Amino acid sequence: MPIDVDEVQRRQAIAQATLAVAARDGARAITIRAVAKELGGSTAMVTNYVPTRSALITNAVRAAESRWRAEQEDRLGDLTGPDRLRATVEWHLSTEPEDLLLRSLWFEMLASAHSDPAGVDRQEPREARDEFRDASTAAGVSDAALVADVLSLLTRGYYVSTLEEPDYWTPERASRVAKAVVDALIDT
Repeated sequence: MPIDVDEVQRRQAIAQATLAVAARDGARAITIRAVAKELGGSTAMVTNYVPTRSALITNAVRAAESRWRAEQEDRLGDLTGPDRLRATVEWHLSTEPEDLLLRSLWFEMLASAHSDPAGVDRQEPREARDEFRDASTAAGVSDAALVADVLSLLTRGYYVSTLEEPDYWTPERASRVAKAVVDALIDT
């Protein structure tokens, strides 16, 4: 008789195992076999739900997104207007260890875009732009769509920079740049 498995729970367990492998051994070490070993089971335990390496990474990134949204809401709280816009940008520039790990996974996911376009998470960047646009509108910015695009490029560029030059792009430096950019955009 087949074992009854909750697919959502299994995908979540696979995501956690993927993150554990990446945290311990680096993003390049993520394989179906390594994740199955982390779970204590066979590769079929993984491939029945997540069939490829890029799907493993995408699954882990998407699982983290729900936590990000909850953390973001907690951090933004009741802020409004320009304060909410600034706090939204600051939140996207976090350098917590898990953020850095997830950025390395994000790069792995993007690296497979040419061979597995469906494996790239395109929803999260759109949601981030929508957040920037909504916060810009609430801040009274005249061209909220343009500001959202600028802030999206700023934050995505920051993700790259934290992997290229982590010692240079400290949270303080990024915060200073973000404040200058947001202030300039609010004033226009």
